[in-house]
Amino acid sequence: MALVILGLGNDLLGDDAVGLLAVGALEGRLGPDVVLRWSAQSGLYLLESLQGCEDAILIDSVTGDTPGRIREIDGSAMRPIMVPSAHYAGLPEVLAVASAAGLRLPSRVRILAVEIDGRQTIGAAPSPAVLAAIPAIVGRAVATARAWGYEEREPGPEARAPCTSTG
Repeated sequence: MALVILGLGNDLLGDDAVGLLAVGALEGRLGPDVVLRWSAQSGLYLLESLQGCEDAILIDSVTGDTPGRIREIDGSAMRPIMVPSAHYAGLPEVLAVASAAGLRLPSRVRILAVEIDGRQTIGAAPSPAVLAAIPAIVGRAVATARAWGYEEREPGPEARAPCTSTG
């Protein structure tokens, strides 16, 4: 059994870095069967980070009305939508493509998203509202991992369990 917790975002765009910051705060919090990953990629590029893991928690930002508010989405509730090109593929499309191709991807997916203001400035620091959400989103990630059977551990060196690809 292996869980990947994938933080998504761009550290050059202030609040958009929340997924990266949250995964950084998770270092050393979970057992050896949990791998932490960071990525600024999206769409089909996410396949590489997800392939071979039984479970996945994705932490990202989403534009919303209340910066700092946390949204939680179960991956089974997402349905692929018709997109004009693979360049616009979101997570539902990525999972559908992987399934059609017979790739081994997580059977359980949870998305933890922090609302951010839609206006982002290159080089800006994360806002106080978004920074204040990080402990709560880390707590939700740990609680989800525990509920799925992954162990929590005392803070210490990061656990780096690789998810393995089977094809």
